[in-house]
Amino acid sequence: MQDSGRHLRVEVLGPLRAFADEREIAIGAPKQRAVFAALAMAAGTVVARGELIDRIWGEDVPMTAAGNLHTYVSGLRRALSGLGLGDPLASNGSGYLLRLSPDALDLNRAERFAAAARTARDAGDRHRAITALDSALALWRSGRPLEALPGPFAAEQRARLADMRLRLLVDRTELMIDAGEVGDARSADLAAAADELAMHARAHPFDERLRSALMMALHRSGRTADALAQYQMLHRVLADELGIEPEASTRAVQMAILAQEAPRVRRPGPRLGTGLRAGQGAGPGHGAGPGPRPVKELLRPIADATARPTVPAQLPHDSASFVGRAKDVGQVLDHARADGACSPRVVMVVGVGGIGKTTLAVRCAHLLREAYPDGQIYINLRGFDPTHPALTPSAALHQLLASLGVAAVPPEHEQRVALWRSIVAGRRMVVLLDNARSAEQVEDLLPGTGSSFVMVTSRERLGRLAVKYAARRVTLAPLAVADALGLLADAVGAERVNAEAPAARRLAQLCDHLPFALRIAAEQLVAVSDGRIADLVGSLEDAHQRLDTLRLENDDLCSVRSVMACSFDALDADTARACRMLGAFPGVNLTRYCAAALLDVPVAQASELMQRLTAQHLLEQHGDRYTMHDLTRTYIRELARGLRDDEVRAARDRVSGWYTVTLSQMAGVGRRRVVGDGDGEGAGMGAGAGVGAGAGVGAGAAGDVPPHEPQPFTGQDELLRWCAQEWPNISALIRSTARSADHLSTWRLTYLMFDYFYASGSAADWLELLRIATRSAEASGDRRARIVLLIHMSVAHCRTGRADAAVADLCKALDLLDAADEPPLRVSLLSTLASVMRASKAYEQGLAAGLEALALAAECDDAYQRAAAEDVLCELYTETGRRLEAVAHAEAGLVEARACGSPLLEANLLINLGLARNGLGDPVAAQACLVRALRVTQAAGDRYHEGLALLALARVRSLERDAAAAMAKRALAQFQELAAEEAKEVLEFLGDLQLAGSVVAA
Repeated sequence: MQDSGRHLRVEVLGPLRAFADEREIAIGAPKQRAVFAALAMAAGTVVARGELIDRIWGEDVPMTAAGNLHTYVSGLRRALSGLGLGDPLASNGSGYLLRLSPDALDLNRAERFAAAARTARDAGDRHRAITALDSALALWRSGRPLEALPGPFAAEQRARLADMRLRLLVDRTELMIDAGEVGDARSADLAAAADELAMHARAHPFDERLRSALMMALHRSGRTADALAQYQMLHRVLADELGIEPEASTRAVQMAILAQEAPRVRRPGPRLGTGLRAGQGAGPGHGAGPGPRPVKELLRPIADATARPTVPAQLPHDSASFVGRAKDVGQVLDHARADGACSPRVVMVVGVGGIGKTTLAVRCAHLLREAYPDGQIYINLRGFDPTHPALTPSAALHQLLASLGVAAVPPEHEQRVALWRSIVAGRRMVVLLDNARSAEQVEDLLPGTGSSFVMVTSRERLGRLAVKYAARRVTLAPLAVADALGLLADAVGAERVNAEAPAARRLAQLCDHLPFALRIAAEQLVAVSDGRIADLVGSLEDAHQRLDTLRLENDDLCSVRSVMACSFDALDADTARACRMLGAFPGVNLTRYCAAALLDVPVAQASELMQRLTAQHLLEQHGDRYTMHDLTRTYIRELARGLRDDEVRAARDRVSGWYTVTLSQMAGVGRRRVVGDGDGEGAGMGAGAGVGAGAGVGAGAAGDVPPHEPQPFTGQDELLRWCAQEWPNISALIRSTARSADHLSTWRLTYLMFDYFYASGSAADWLELLRIATRSAEASGDRRARIVLLIHMSVAHCRTGRADAAVADLCKALDLLDAADEPPLRVSLLSTLASVMRASKAYEQGLAAGLEALALAAECDDAYQRAAAEDVLCELYTETGRRLEAVAHAEAGLVEARACGSPLLEANLLINLGLARNGLGDPVAAQACLVRALRVTQAAGDRYHEGLALLALARVRSLERDAAAAMAKRALAQFQELAAEEAKEVLEFLGDLQLAGSVVAA
């Protein structure tokens, strides 16, 4: 954050407060404050929107959560504005970030003081360590941390920060005892510490380190009887509740007190927040300060009698061919080695089956062996194991306790939880909980306190662990291309991969860059030493055979299909049905609105089902869209084969109807878009326009109430951007409806895509779909559908420079037209004809058609049709030098275009008006029009008209050769991407511009 005079400061060690220097900021309502707290405690890093929603609402997320979050962030921006803080709250495509200097958060300062205390303690300087701890504890204010803030994140942080303060109090007490000083002042300090620790001991009855510190503080402050009473209470509660004895170090403290000794602190493990320095482990205090001698003679027999079992080392073999994942490994290790009392100690490694979660977790656990010297525990929870049921939490706890040498495992589940947490609390271990089915299976296996590090792998997102325990999620993506090729090279030999590099890259792509699939493919290549990679690729190209190919002979478990099946089998009945239905969707991604139509459920229910599939990593969410890996899609489409034909047909009909309604809903914004029931001659046609304006007539079921909620849009510009995203889905759906002889859906959907193709689509793609749609219109005998499709085809042909084909299309349309057809259809055809004639330089015929179109449009009482006709005439008059008439038609057309809300028409009229004004010798007014056109096109995502505006601006500013060339090159890029005829015009202009520059230079 730039230094703008004031600095943001945040306090969380008490009720949440924020300051601009010393001026307190009103942060807002409770949930808005909770959002601010979550961002402040992650300052400097982007917090994903989904993560924020989890932290504020937990598992009970309302449908309005995303909108509410946006409202809260907007409220925070208002609260932070105007205070001289700059722009502390930033956002990007994935989430939000609060810019806050490290010292500006009181928690960070407390952690820094705690780290300084550890450093001083390790150096034997107990006095400096105590001073640092005093500074840390002084930062806690009256009232609970984050008091009154709602949400699971705030609740978890309240508990975490309270525990942090307690650990610091225990650290300080132990250091005072180790210092060994005597005197009234020190005795008073110990007495005060004892009183505070006594209150905490009641809330933490099993915490032996706390109880030992309390006993020593009471003894050293002259209250030996109370100290011994504390031991008796601890002994009783452990025996009654858990059936165990106090640890050796605790018993040693009791014996030292009975012997009237004052033992130095026995540290069974590092303090909360201890960093992961190699070789740092449990042990007594450092240095030998003044005071009573240690009582090693008393401690040794007890320690020997209760020696710990062999240090567990249960990790599976580390893969020798581990490749890539440097960023993911770094994330895990950073979390494990994070220094600070509030640092995370639980990491979730999640992702789709076969992506390499266990391999990565095992690699990280091996790398952490020195940092966690008390051992490594591995347990396979079998959450997605096709051959064994998932372990229950109680069975898992039995294994964990047995791993630590517990001979008599308690029979009751709660006793097992308590014993596990008591034992691990004083140790620094790596615990790898592999293949978890759910957060519920894992929750009781997490240590309660201490410095052990836990990794959990799962196909689930395990949101509860993130919310309740601040667990960090590392989501694995498919391998990068280079890493996937490296894995293949390691398995089959670099020479084979290099010799068939293109085939190897395609193999990696067909395996979705998933390590498991790649290893199966590699094993098949190894089995045939002279086999070609290209041959295996050929087998995988057939999607129907791909899953059969990606399996090992005689080993059903080494199969991509079996991995996918495990995830599918974990679904409940409703989600499993939704998964099957997704296989009937011909597209590549979908929104929750489309999913609602496909599944025939309300949008809210569709969203919930998609989230369940996302949690299993069968789907991935990117913004408001859900997609899946190719192998997953192949498997799900296999599942869809089990659906009845009528189910598939009904689903496709719902989806095509949904797209039709969604594309038609902008009717109230500009022009009538009406197609009747689609019964051939009975279909009524709405308004149309010429090439220059975009000859679009929408289609929808007249008067029908859509059975499923359409995608909402705020304007035609938003509709165009949505069409650009949906084009692959709609294209696939059109081909699907054509194959199944659903002619009405085929031509309607193609027809409704006019605005998208005219503004930003590929002319070649457009012509291909128009040919498919025209065949459907002919097959159904729908004359009017054929007319409007021929009009659109003429526009597409004109875009590619085929004016002759465009004229032929319009002649066919004229032959089909009869006197009974509505004027809007005739206006559309005449306007398009006028524009095609202009492109062919047949200006006289073009003007005749354009004037007739305008006269008919005046009778239609349709603003869109009038604007379109005015636009064509403006263009014709501009090119024929009749610029005053061109200006008059442009200004009249702009009034109509803005009334009907069409950005395509408005942009084209502004471009033509700009050219006309430039021809009249008014370049300033011309530039103003063209700049406005550029803004309209860029807001709407209209690349075609943006190119036209840029070329027109370049012409107006041709005397400024550098600026004109830059704009023309931008226009050229747009037209070349669209394969538009205008690219030739731009190249000619650039050639002329270069020639003019050469003449001037000469």
